[in-house]
Amino acid sequence: CVVIFGVLEALVVAVGLSIIDTVRRSARPYDAVLGWVPRLDAYRDVSLHPSARVTPGVVVYRLDDRLFFANARYVTGRVREAIRAAPTETSWVVFDAEAVMHVDSSGLEALESLANDLQAEGITLVFARLRRRMRDDFDLAGVTAAVGADHFYDSVERAVAAFPAKPEEGLEPSA
Repeated sequence: CVVIFGVLEALVVAVGLSIIDTVRRSARPYDAVLGWVPRLDAYRDVSLHPSARVTPGVVVYRLDDRLFFANARYVTGRVREAIRAAPTETSWVVFDAEAVMHVDSSGLEALESLANDLQAEGITLVFARLRRRMRDDFDLAGVTAAVGADHFYDSVERAVAAFPAKPEEGLEPSA
């Protein structure tokens, strides 16, 4: 571009391509379904840890990127895929938001819609490790009202332990 158009024009093209690449990569962010790994005493990606135990009735979903207009539909679709792929009927979805640094209005709208749709199906959406700044955004956007103010937890372990059904013996970590 420098040879053909000049330095300034090439710089504009490079910036534009960088922005497009960033949005493209974030449109399909890394995410995972988590299970309890006893030897690590933590929740980890079930696809990477075959020994991970999934609590019956609970899906723990982690997103490792921001939630914004370019990936909102993708993320809600992945949550639904995780529910369909669960080994038992799901009635509690824990959204691990520790790695989510930002949620825009499209992401907030997608989460509110997901919470309402899941609730209509008898599935409760709860959040774990949501940052305080984003919790304020959730409050303002109405996501907290859709989910329920008591469905926010400071750890994945506490969110899973709050699941009201009695899980099968030996599949849930000790609290």
